Amino acid sequence: MWRLFQTIALVVAVMCVAVQGTALSQDGDGPFVKELKSQNAHLFANPLKLAKERKPATLKRDYEEKLGRTEWQLSDGPVSVEVTLKKGGPPDGVLYMNPVVSVSVDGKQVIRSEGSESFPDNPVFLVQIAEMDASNPYPEVVFSTYTGGAHCCSDTRVLASSKDGKTWREIPVGPFDGGPLEVSDLDGDGRFELATRDNAFLYTFGCYACSTAPLLILALEEGKLRNVSAKPSFRANQLKSLKHIIEWADEGTDRNGFLAGYVGQKILLGEGAPAWQLMLKYYDRKSDWGLESCSVEPAKDGECPKEKVVKLTYPEALERFLEDNDYKLEK
Repeated sequence: MWRLFQTIALVVAVMCVAVQGTALSQDGDGPFVKELKSQNAHLFANPLKLAKERKPATLKRDYEEKLGRTEWQLSDGPVSVEVTLKKGGPPDGVLYMNPVVSVSVDGKQVIRSEGSESFPDNPVFLVQIAEMDASNPYPEVVFSTYTGGAHCCSDTRVLASSKDGKTWREIPVGPFDGGPLEVSDLDGDGRFELATRDNAFLYTFGCYACSTAPLLILALEEGKLRNVSAKPSFRANQLKSLKHIIEWADEGTDRNGFLAGYVGQKILLGEGAPAWQLMLKYYDRKSDWGLESCSVEPAKDGECPKEKVVKLTYPEALERFLEDNDYKLEK
């Protein structure tokens, strides 16, 4: 009898899952998703034409690899890179590994950079020699270390020469969500860029899994990192990002984190106004995530006096957030 009961329970459970799956599938074609897809149908009438992917000289160490060595080499023309490991932490504590990069030109060392601590006894890092900036004579060295942790972090820096090639310096890119950040020649012009999700959108109006984020593209120009996300030559890449965002949409009520990234992505494509109107129609009016603001300049510790805390509406908070992060909204 007990076995029969178990069998019946299992069948009922499977049926419930199947029914839920059907309901979710039907839900996915509800009014919000339908209008979202309709609003963007014209952008995907033709196949996306992405530039042919090129790979620079790359040295990449994954977490799955066993640590059987402590030195690595990479070279491209006159530029060569040596990677070694430096142990950190107290003698009686966990010995984290700091990858260290030494860059040489024609056999002479020109710069040394120590990466962030990575996994104990199993560091994860990426080194690339890639042409990012046409204003100097040598390709750049991209050095990215994965520090570990939930949703975090790649610590990335670019090592670049001066215009005359006589000196080198380290240009910090900053921490970003996920593993090591690598370059790609996104528009096929022979120079490589860094591309990732704009981390400013994560957790701002919803949980991590509830948040979407536009594609952030950084280029090195005249020795400075610049945000070139809205550049017309990257339009196909931004369309690909938009397509991914739309595929992720559902009819759930936890929607404000999704809509923030969607509006930001559409702004980069020059279509912020219709996206804003869609947001006004479908945003979650019950959620208060990210709506508190300070009416005065916060203290040095970031705290706002209780009497100066104000609560904005979601459209007010989103408009302020977009402006603060250089997304130019035209309603």
